[in-house]
Amino acid sequence: MKHKADLKRDLKIGEIGEKKVHPFLKSKFKQAIVNNNDQNKFANFDFRNENRDLWIEHKERYRYRSTSFNTYFFDEVKLNRFKQLKEENPNVRGFIVWTFQDCRKIWEVDLDDTHDDGETIKWYAEHQYRDFGKGYKQHREVINVFADETMLFDDFEFN
Repeated sequence: MKHKADLKRDLKIGEIGEKKVHPFLKSKFKQAIVNNNDQNKFANFDFRNENRDLWIEHKERYRYRSTSFNTYFFDEVKLNRFKQLKEENPNVRGFIVWTFQDCRKIWEVDLDDTHDDGETIKWYAEHQYRDFGKGYKQHREVINVFADETMLFDDFEFN
């Protein structure tokens, strides 16, 4: 079981990661990007633009190299929130950014989990029961995005 000091450290590392990635987001998306956690540290998406038609979640994976996994995960509640945002505004776009030891990867949220061939999947939902950093096991639904569906953040161009 994790100690409270470990939990505080992990939260602080996440906060530092958000501060580090924030200027890169502003630069890549070529617009003002607001940190949602300034108002609600439990916001489903860490960042958004001022028009609220661009939403970005940052996942800090500083302990791992991007090549350590064939999928990258995030909580399903974020995908569900994006679905709501999309219903409210069909032009809304969402992105997940993972920061690893060796690079940053980005994925534009795609509500369709299957490629046009109807057979190859882009991502899948999975139930997990494990410690997600709070010091005890939890039941959670996560979305696993195949690594080859993501791209290097450095190569990403927003349009």
